[in-house]
Amino acid sequence: MEIVLTISVGYCSNFTPTHPFFSQRTLCFRLTHLQHRGMLRQVLAPTLAELGINPSSTACQRVLQEIMERGLRFVNGTLSRGYHCKALHLQSVILVGPMTTNQESLMTTAALAISESEFESNNYGMVAATESSVKEMLKRFKVEDGEQQDCMVCLEELGVGFEASRMPCSHIFHGDCIGKWLQQSHYCPICRFEMPTH
Repeated sequence: MEIVLTISVGYCSNFTPTHPFFSQRTLCFRLTHLQHRGMLRQVLAPTLAELGINPSSTACQRVLQEIMERGLRFVNGTLSRGYHCKALHLQSVILVGPMTTNQESLMTTAALAISESEFESNNYGMVAATESSVKEMLKRFKVEDGEQQDCMVCLEELGVGFEASRMPCSHIFHGDCIGKWLQQSHYCPICRFEMPTH
């Protein structure tokens, strides 16, 4: 016996909750597929995915179970009444509603947390300067009178007689400060001069 199953999926939105947009697909398969969950899932999964329903979701598993139970009940009722036919027609209507604000907020928060974690693990998109370029291009010197200024990494003063480092762009910093900075970013913290990265 063949089963002809018509699946109609109604999509409700926040803007039109009482007038869902329907999409429909009709499938034909053998009765044995209806009797075995794995076989039914194999037949229905591509169609459900095409209709925008994740075949591995819990909701989809419940839909599959309901199609099996109701379909088998209908088939058994038809056969027990003595009706013999080549094909039985079944229909499944699934309404997909909009997410509540709370669900949407939870999903957005989760997505942002994952994105932030990935961004952090990738050093916020920063690329370090090569160690060799730092050694070659930074010039160490003692700060003299008239050269005093603030280190723009730690924001503390570079006092007279203090050892500092000068970048090729002429900006000066505490040696340790700019050394640590260039291990994280290859840009000058003031003018964005680029140090080599490879």
